[in-house]
Amino acid sequence: MKFASRNRWIIVTIVHYIALFVFTQVNFYIAPFGINIMITGMLLSFSSLTLSHIQGSLSLIPIAFFLDTRTPFPFGSSLLMLIGLHYAAVLVRHQLRRETEGISLAVALSANLLTYIIYTLLAASNLGTDAINPFQIAMNLLASSLVIALLNLHYQRALIEILGLFGINIAQEQRQSR
Repeated sequence: MKFASRNRWIIVTIVHYIALFVFTQVNFYIAPFGINIMITGMLLSFSSLTLSHIQGSLSLIPIAFFLDTRTPFPFGSSLLMLIGLHYAAVLVRHQLRRETEGISLAVALSANLLTYIIYTLLAASNLGTDAINPFQIAMNLLASSLVIALLNLHYQRALIEILGLFGINIAQEQRQSR
């Protein structure tokens, strides 16, 4: 079990991929209504607040490359965005208790809002402003925020339980000092 404890980022990444797959399917079925749900903030919240900063960044790098394949923006833009938001959340973690569920939800919602802002600015600079619909962006942000508000706590607990199946107790894991 020492391998699983040292490489817990792999387990977290696999669970993140499963969550992204589920929401990709959900987005496929709700696309006729013009709604797209993005859960990037929820994934980032767990990796940044629960894991060490190195394990968290390692768990987000494959997710960023997956997101890069889904966007028409320059390759690596999602990686820079996610790693930047990750380390901003790590700085927040150093100031506050990371075990509280309210902080996790606040980080998830603010990271999701910043993701929408960054993707909108990237779309405006790379694709032009003609295709940007502010009402559509606001509706997608509202839908994503509601989904994150409803599922963030359950997702965090499920990931901790999954890590527990591999003998990893997050509360007893060695992390970098705050």
